[in-house]
Amino acid sequence: MSALDLPAAGGPGLPRSLFTAEEAAAALSVSETLVRQLTLTGELPCRRIGRLVRYAQADIEAFVKRCDQHGYVPRSRTR
Repeated sequence: MSALDLPAAGGPGLPRSLFTAEEAAAALSVSETLVRQLTLTGELPCRRIGRLVRYAQADIEAFVKRCDQHGYVPRSRTR
């Protein structure tokens, strides 16, 4: 179904839907640093659960689709 190679659920119960920055980076074949930079610029949405940062599979797939359609053009960071 998905072209991304995200880890499957570890056992019975709810399907796995949130992934760490390390797992998202592996699925995208980029560094964890780039995943965090994409998060800071808003290009890759994340979910915050307390201090934890997690990435939804749908958001990762949407990012890939945008890159396929338009190529990757980094957003300028405003601070």
